[in-house]
Amino acid sequence: MVLKAEKLTVSIPSQINEYRLFIERSCDFVRNISALSNDFSKMAKFKLVIMELLTNAMKHCRKESYLVIEKSFSEIIVKKIDNGPRFLFADFHTNKQYILPFTDAEFDMEINALLANNNKMNLRVNNKNSIEFLAPEEIVYHSIFEIPEHFGLLIIRQCVDSLYYHYDEGTKENIFEVTFKL
Repeated sequence: MVLKAEKLTVSIPSQINEYRLFIERSCDFVRNISALSNDFSKMAKFKLVIMELLTNAMKHCRKESYLVIEKSFSEIIVKKIDNGPRFLFADFHTNKQYILPFTDAEFDMEINALLANNNKMNLRVNNKNSIEFLAPEEIVYHSIFEIPEHFGLLIIRQCVDSLYYHYDEGTKENIFEVTFKL
């Protein structure tokens, strides 16, 4: 782990059995931000996002991956960086398959994407290497059993102000980037 003044980089080995230490380090890093630490709901969402990003790393990465947490006076940005398979989805309406980098998608195009387990999520194509997951309509759960399983992207998107996926062609890295506004 590397700790700089306003940035924490957490290396996630390809094989881990428990990620409690990674969650604790991440939460400790932002604990001094009163807008987060004094608001149980916000801190719980931060922790849940870290848990989901770590779960994603464990499920989809065959090599070491990284969590990078950057904090400023107005926001916290968390990036999960890996060399796993690129993000793949289909357009729900046309069943056309997409994988980044895009070769034939229109920029600023919105797609109702069909993801794993037939889950759907609206996204916007920003450029050939970047998509933004759009905020879903507010979902109110009346029971813990209604919260979706195996759909970490929706869970993450419900907890954050923005969620992006970027593909870096040069390094062949997948980057999931979330922003928490303070």
